[in-house]
Amino acid sequence: MKIGGKTIKAGVRSLLCTHANCPPARAMPCWLRRLAGKSLEPGVDIVGFLRSEIGLGEAARLMVAALDAGDIPAGFVNVPLPGRMAEPALANRLAASSRHHTALAIFGAAEIGMFARRTCRDQTNIAYPYWELPSFPTAWRRWFERFDAYWAPTTFIRDALASVHSRPISVVPQPVDLPTEPPQQLFTGPLKFHTFFDADSSIARKNPLGTVEAFRLAFPSGREDARLLVKARGGGSDAARLSSLLALARQDARIEIIDGTLTRAEMTALMEDCNVFVSLHRSEGFGLGCAEALARGKGVIATDFGGTRDFINEQTGYPVQFAEAAVPPEDYFGAEGSYWAEPSIAHAASIMRAIYDDPGQTTAKAQAGFAHLKRHNSFDAVGHLIKARLG
Repeated sequence: MKIGGKTIKAGVRSLLCTHANCPPARAMPCWLRRLAGKSLEPGVDIVGFLRSEIGLGEAARLMVAALDAGDIPAGFVNVPLPGRMAEPALANRLAASSRHHTALAIFGAAEIGMFARRTCRDQTNIAYPYWELPSFPTAWRRWFERFDAYWAPTTFIRDALASVHSRPISVVPQPVDLPTEPPQQLFTGPLKFHTFFDADSSIARKNPLGTVEAFRLAFPSGREDARLLVKARGGGSDAARLSSLLALARQDARIEIIDGTLTRAEMTALMEDCNVFVSLHRSEGFGLGCAEALARGKGVIATDFGGTRDFINEQTGYPVQFAEAAVPPEDYFGAEGSYWAEPSIAHAASIMRAIYDDPGQTTAKAQAGFAHLKRHNSFDAVGHLIKARLG
């Protein structure tokens, strides 16, 4: 029987174990390690955009902090993202990283094929995917089956995962960096609202234009002592929506737009300087901006849809009413036949106005939100949960 060149190459690749998440080339390949009776050390390797200054990169770095809090040995596999690798926080630890028995891949679900192909056969491979719709494309099922288990950052993502594969799913909340004590707000000067978006992550989904419209509806005279800061980054592929946002913002001197990449410290300073964070998203897998605002004692106005429902409710913030709407295919990859939320601009505006009339009302909600995050999303809480899951 004649053996083709492709078959021979495939066999050589399996002997060498060239999967991207595998231990460095100088280490034994999987089959030889098992033959020698060797196994990887207990612990968790975080696989993700660890050097990238994007939301998924920050989610992965926060998970590292949770592993540290749980006293769980950690390794690091950085997935390169050209042009977006300016975050230095883990540079030294990446250089000295070793490999462990479990690999936890943190990624946007649209990249599941790439992350599934990277998996090392000698590890237990757990996926921690982010997704912003209530269902997944069935064509991705084959990639989902490549992982041994799934951890979901929110119940929203858990429910979506349950619809597409049969692997075990556990909710392991996204860790959030919290101060030791809940911060206290001091209301002086104008009431400051804040929102942000990355155009590379879909302007349509983040919907900053909705926040601008709600602000102008809430404060129509132009003389109210209120301000709106919109932190933007990038143009993405939706130049028309970005142009509409800029044009509307120029009509009101109280609206400021900052466009560009800021350091983590600069982003934190913007959040500290605001009173209320607004997210009129059409969907969020988690909603890190809302969680970071609660962590800093801010009021949070958020569409009552998606991952934010795990921690934004009438006790902790200001949920905004919505109507279900079909997702235009051009607005979200893999959206065919799915839906998301269309937030009520009028309801959001009425909330903004009510807070303007009585800004102190946000304090009790923010304190309740901080307490919720401390119980479920703190580094200690998530670290201990992971230790229990691994056990």
